[in-house]
Amino acid sequence: MKTNACYADHRKPLIAMISNYSDPERGQIMLFDGFSRTTRIVNDIPYHFCLGGSGPLLMLLHGRPETHAMWHRIAPALSAQHTVICPDLHPERSLSEQAADLLSLADSLGHHSLILAGQDYGARVACEVAGQQPSRVKALILLEALPGPDHTGRDDMAFSLTQYESCWFGQLHPKPEANSVQIPAEWLSDPISEDSYFSPEAVKDYLSAQVWRSNIPFSWPASRPELQCPVLVLWGKKGRIGGWYNPVALWQAVSASTVTGQALPGEHFLPEEVPEETISAMQNFLAAMSCSDGR
Repeated sequence: MKTNACYADHRKPLIAMISNYSDPERGQIMLFDGFSRTTRIVNDIPYHFCLGGSGPLLMLLHGRPETHAMWHRIAPALSAQHTVICPDLHPERSLSEQAADLLSLADSLGHHSLILAGQDYGARVACEVAGQQPSRVKALILLEALPGPDHTGRDDMAFSLTQYESCWFGQLHPKPEANSVQIPAEWLSDPISEDSYFSPEAVKDYLSAQVWRSNIPFSWPASRPELQCPVLVLWGKKGRIGGWYNPVALWQAVSASTVTGQALPGEHFLPEEVPEETISAMQNFLAAMSCSDGR
């Protein structure tokens, strides 16, 4: 996998650098050992991100309701063999707009090719990037996610009662109240319990960043091309996805390349719940990718 340092020159008018970024609301939270934290303006939109390591570009896309900080326990290990970038997403923009932004961000860093990993919502964005520019995306790592276009044909009452706002108050206490807040209840504890897998510093970032500052509607595109790159699917043994579906089979149905996957001993927030297992699964997949590329 090679980078093209000249590729970004074609889009320089769209990208500007803001040095010494400081957000007074978020403070100077630094959870990523050896990483820098900065902001770039991409297509007139500010993208805050952490960046570290060297090698092929690995872009880690967070899920809802978190920020780039969700990757703090695994990004440093992955940066040993890759340039790792963890941006805050912009869910107020469409999937198509965000995909174009992230490709421009990769260009600005001198990388034409990239690998993407995404957690739930971040997986949706990663798939959109792969759909827009399949020749540039060399692999996808999808955590706690299912392909979306035909999901309404697969769900059942159990899924509906746990997912959709229209069914909040059809559930037993305390689910309706928890869904109204839409964040883990322990985030509101002060201080956070010592046995929580959430870092207090990360939670501070989740609550202050306001990435999810509004109830943003989402819908999958009406149609989507098959994924052309190898895909790794990871899900929690204690969560919903593995209990209701065969994630590997569902992703294979929308992929032209190989799909592999495994359940990890967590529930949903895998990079924070089971970081060592998540690192191992991702590194094994990335190592196999390197061998197939002859590196």
